[in-house]
Amino acid sequence: MQPVDSIENLRVRIDRFFKPPCGRTKTGSQLSLGLDAIESQERLIDYPSKNIGGFLDFLADALPDGDVYLFGGILRDMALLGKRGFKSDIDLVVEGEWGHCVTYLESLGAQRNKFGGYRLNVADWPIDIWNARETWAIKQGLVKYKGIASLTETTVSNWDAILMNWRTKAFIYRTNYLEEIKARMLDIVLEQNPNPLGMAIRVFRHLCSKDAKKITLTTAKYLAHCVDSYEFEELKAEEIRSYGNNLIDYSFYRLFEHFLDCEENDFALRYSIASDRLKKEVHLF
Repeated sequence: MQPVDSIENLRVRIDRFFKPPCGRTKTGSQLSLGLDAIESQERLIDYPSKNIGGFLDFLADALPDGDVYLFGGILRDMALLGKRGFKSDIDLVVEGEWGHCVTYLESLGAQRNKFGGYRLNVADWPIDIWNARETWAIKQGLVKYKGIASLTETTVSNWDAILMNWRTKAFIYRTNYLEEIKARMLDIVLEQNPNPLGMAIRVFRHLCSKDAKKITLTTAKYLAHCVDSYEFEELKAEEIRSYGNNLIDYSFYRLFEHFLDCEENDFALRYSIASDRLKKEVHLF
């Protein structure tokens, strides 16, 4: 599936993903008892409380003075790849009555996670829920909270810098978000994050799986820093542990090793030299 070409297109993809599943259930006796009034019949059963969309509706209703937002990964993957491309956790942020929200979540059996949010499973799908004012980058003082739009400055990648208000279905996103998604241009918004190894692996996987067709110099510098921080085998081992497979190609790792080794001050020139060195290295084998 191609990346979305409009916000309306993204809204349609999200709506399809959360559309409640309907199952057809046959009712009636399996044995013929000779009673004409009892007939085999079908009825359509909808289980709104057993699907994620229904849960989000209930959560929004439980916060009359607040709002619930989809955030980051689910919107990124829907924008890039559509429903089939999303296999991650669902991240939600709440702006408003957080204490009231906590009471409601704990009544559902949600568990506190290590970064201060809450986690629970809905329809076998893991969901993490955060207080917008207490997300990691805000708490660390890396980004000043000036409203819900501030969260678009807290993500590592530009692709994650988007929110959707569940109640109104309105989107909040960075300038040029759609253009960068359509071009598959990967940029780094905020390098600092609570899981630097895991995020390094995610960015490398975007590159190696060809989700990213282009990267900015900021991304190149970020990946060079990752190469300086982690050995390839360390990345590979953690990737297998987290994803169950390896996508990160050693040649990409070597590219950013060459980038790191270049002494030129011009980063565009450094990237060009690193690419040329890698091509010569490949031809030796």
